[in-house]
Amino acid sequence: MYYLTDNPWPIIIVLGGLAVAALVLGAPAMRKLALVFCVAAGLVYVAADLIESPREQIEVAANKILDGFQNEDLLAIGALISKQSPQLIDTASHGLSLVSIEDDFHIRSVKLKFETSDGLVVQIRANGNVKEHTHSMTQRTAEYWETTWVRESGNWVLSKATRLNPINGQPRATFDSN
Repeated sequence: MYYLTDNPWPIIIVLGGLAVAALVLGAPAMRKLALVFCVAAGLVYVAADLIESPREQIEVAANKILDGFQNEDLLAIGALISKQSPQLIDTASHGLSLVSIEDDFHIRSVKLKFETSDGLVVQIRANGNVKEHTHSMTQRTAEYWETTWVRESGNWVLSKATRLNPINGQPRATFDSN
């Protein structure tokens, strides 16, 4: 559904190829058609640049949550969590008491899995270093989360988060050791 705005390049390449094919055929009507294909490709590019898809909006929000964890700012994290999910703020607070997220930790991918009547289910992969408070030890970790996002006051906010095993995708405890 959001394919055009998330990745317009395949459509642009097809339109460009059609424009080249029309030019190669060389008939005057084909030259006009080539121009139409070029204009269409340009419009697709501009539209994709101007329109921000829900996946892109959620990616921005997820990065803001990550910044909140890196800065240990529970208020910033809480501002991006649904009012209907206060347990997530408690979970975030508990996580902040256990580890510090290093600056090299980053989100690798944000993938829209499906839409529900309540919101969007999005898979998020991230990796980088975390520092355990109890051991003062830094460890590289890979994270994989299935999250549900809902619209509240015109913004996408996190309403559910399930930590998954990054290898097999099975749910795992939020604060297990790996």
